Amino acid sequence: MVVHPAGIATPSTPTWHPGIDHRCGIDAVRQRSPHTRDLEQAATGVIVIGAGVLGAAIAYALARNSIHVTCIDLEVRGSGVTGSAFGWIGTTRTGSGSDLHRDAIADFRALDADLEGALSVSWAGSLTWFRTPENTESFVRTRQELGFPIEAVDAEGFTRLEPTLGSRPDIAAYAPHEGAVAPGRMRRTLLAAARDLGARVVEAAVSEIAVGNDGRAQVISDAGVFPARYVVLANGLGVPRLAAQVGTVLAVESAPAIRYTFRTRAQLSRRVLSGPDYEIRPWHRGTYLGAESYTATEDPYRPVLRVHRALDAIRRDFGLRNFLELMDFRVGFRAMPTAGRTYLGTLRTAPQVLVACMNSGVTLAPAAARRVLDHIIGAAELAAI
Repeated sequence: MVVHPAGIATPSTPTWHPGIDHRCGIDAVRQRSPHTRDLEQAATGVIVIGAGVLGAAIAYALARNSIHVTCIDLEVRGSGVTGSAFGWIGTTRTGSGSDLHRDAIADFRALDADLEGALSVSWAGSLTWFRTPENTESFVRTRQELGFPIEAVDAEGFTRLEPTLGSRPDIAAYAPHEGAVAPGRMRRTLLAAARDLGARVVEAAVSEIAVGNDGRAQVISDAGVFPARYVVLANGLGVPRLAAQVGTVLAVESAPAIRYTFRTRAQLSRRVLSGPDYEIRPWHRGTYLGAESYTATEDPYRPVLRVHRALDAIRRDFGLRNFLELMDFRVGFRAMPTAGRTYLGTLRTAPQVLVACMNSGVTLAPAAARRVLDHIIGAAELAAI
């Protein structure tokens, strides 16, 4: 594995053989495609495959800068994995210390300002703690060394921030710069804004991408063949299949995650709370979101048990007597590049194809979109994958 100056890790061993062209030939596509007239068009503009929050942010950034962009997704009207995202805009828990992670909050704030607050972000910060004070202190030191603006607060400071939590930790990590957003609303807002700026959003299944020696790229879909100057793969778990068609193998796993909604008459947290037994944040009036991770190899009933265990811990720590009403429960399968990688760059086998596949997609979407834009307009180069 190679770590580039920006902190983005990519595979170090090529997965193709020199002298062999693994790219899908455009002539071959022309012979089997019923949309041959589209193939004769000039390959201009950018095709973004994937209309989740990451693809939507990229489409908006490009359209905002007068670049002809088409965003293609199998379920444009749905929300996919974005609809099951927790929506924590934070880097203290998962950030690698790369420029991408360090810029994430500033880029998110800039995007929110550009949309005049349409994302409805709550910038109330977050509180994180672990089983022991020693683990929390170690976490704070590590994150501070990576350059994240985080501070340790004692039990008294925690009480000032979250007075309703009865069983409070002796020490917690406070990240006042972090926030939360409704991922589904963010996605819809970005797609609508991109459309208003001239972007085309197409609901279709993408079967193939093709790259020619002349630099032209094409996307073959149920809706026809789309020529492009660049193709951006932002379709999560679908990225490896399309990347493999142009000679690059990417290591991406499916990571299940639970998001649930519950209701209570009591006022709970004011911000994101991430403890060893639960992770919650305010949602709508009287309702809260919770998040849990689990492995797909566990008992199929384990997700439900985990949620009820978290609800029991919430009732215990907040000293609640009333029953917490579970309102919604969903499992999303996140695209998780293995070994902590972040795939953001161009494919060595096909420089016209860009990849944006990463954990914490909601948090990193604005920062990743800016980098894709900078690469396309020539302001900065993305690393090769």
